[in-house]
Amino acid sequence: MNKSMKQLTQFAACTIAALSVVACSSEDSAQQDNAKQNTAKGVATFDGSQPSNDTRALTRTTATYTLGGDAKVFWSSADKIFVQDDANTFHQSNAANLYNPSNKAKATFSLASGSFTLNNREVRYTGENGTDANTVTIASTQTQTTANDFSHLGTSGDCGTATATGSNGNYTFTLNHKASYLCFVPRCMNTDLGPNIKLTKIKVTADQPIAGKYDFSTGSLTQKAGETYSNTVTLNTSDFSLNTTVSSLATNGAYMVVAPGTYNFTITYTIKDPATNVECDIVKTVSSYNCQEGKLNDITAWIDKDLDDYSSNQYYMWDAKKSYWYQYEWNSANKFQPVLDLTSDSHYPQNNLDERWYRENSAVPFTRADFSAKDCPNINEMLWYCMNGNPHWDESQAWISMGHLFKTGMWFKKSNYISGFSDSNYGSEDYRTSTIPWNRFENTAINIGTPTNKNEYFFLPSLGACGGGVSSGAAFNLGVFYSIGVSGHYWSSTPSQFRPTYSYFMMFTNAGIWVDNTPRSNGFTLWTKE
Repeated sequence: MNKSMKQLTQFAACTIAALSVVACSSEDSAQQDNAKQNTAKGVATFDGSQPSNDTRALTRTTATYTLGGDAKVFWSSADKIFVQDDANTFHQSNAANLYNPSNKAKATFSLASGSFTLNNREVRYTGENGTDANTVTIASTQTQTTANDFSHLGTSGDCGTATATGSNGNYTFTLNHKASYLCFVPRCMNTDLGPNIKLTKIKVTADQPIAGKYDFSTGSLTQKAGETYSNTVTLNTSDFSLNTTVSSLATNGAYMVVAPGTYNFTITYTIKDPATNVECDIVKTVSSYNCQEGKLNDITAWIDKDLDDYSSNQYYMWDAKKSYWYQYEWNSANKFQPVLDLTSDSHYPQNNLDERWYRENSAVPFTRADFSAKDCPNINEMLWYCMNGNPHWDESQAWISMGHLFKTGMWFKKSNYISGFSDSNYGSEDYRTSTIPWNRFENTAINIGTPTNKNEYFFLPSLGACGGGVSSGAAFNLGVFYSIGVSGHYWSSTPSQFRPTYSYFMMFTNAGIWVDNTPRSNGFTLWTKE
């Protein structure tokens, strides 16, 4: 994660009298002059401006930002400020009266009580919903509905202080922001997946509190005794796009307010594929991250970095020379091969004149494949994995296939971690040539979850299958793609000794694993011994 910090500073040069405050930027000098001319006896006006050479100048309470540049923050019509009067009592202003609602760079604040004649009056901003000059609440749940829109800044916990200098109704002040701010810009380097996934939320968990109700009586955020604080802030987003290979604020810039401090962060990005309805968490960590007062920190993330892509795992009729969708395979330009559950296409293999058709040799003994299935585990090895491989069904494991996000699959122990593993027999029988009547093997005593010692296991995703046209039900028709994300179907290299157009395969779901023989016309996945 790349990190950069930009100072959030607010400059407002203002004049103060008894009853009202104006804070503004340098634009529209004609409106500034108007405000001065409207000052009457007993009426106070705060006229504010920012220096024309200060490109970092900020007001409140929504922000615009350029990566590598500076943020600009604008007033909201709901903003109020607190001003310290001559008796050192804070008074809350009325809601902001914007000079120009289109850019919100200038605002007038009216005060109904208090006397303002002395020099060095303190100004505080405690958030859009602030009701107390001495309290700021940083929300543990924040919401942003549009990418690169920080309009929730004021409701999420932004705050600031200033010293107004001057006397007898004429003051100037510069507001300094006191919270810290995070800007997230995740990217997806898989250009097939990017257009199909959305960012639904970002959760930041720290090793110490980052949100809650803070004391602000000193002008800085400090924890209050007896208050409950949160180590987590969740930012809900409205399905922001991840269709970008570079950091792009316009695509998915997401902002969060946190308390200043130095933290070890665990950042969880939740992404979702609306087409498959699969949602998963992408977890990143950052150590010793310094969130300073009034500074905005950029946090970038390569979202799909650790997601395995199984798009190249093609489906085959058993031991065919070419894959089931050869010359019609899925890619960004070719839309023939079905990619979602229970979809179909007519470009499937239809007879043995097609190299995509299954191996038809039925001679006995005929013990192994010669073409696409020749490197798959044989029936003995398959049985060892199924019955003795301590299988774990994992519903949390996310992966990519053909531009979409999926979950689920089965973990199996690698062969060198399975006691007695052999390619020549399972138990005392060599099922490649056995004449014992075949009975399906099944293992329903599977574990649920991810193995703790993953280095001893390998993972097979639930890639589904293509119909072989020989079983009942529409899902099994030729050209129909079914059960992706639900079940895995993997060929062995061994033909059946009992049914001349059948071969052995393994299927697994969340209910268990089965090894059986099936018509060779089915389109299953290939795999190799691990």
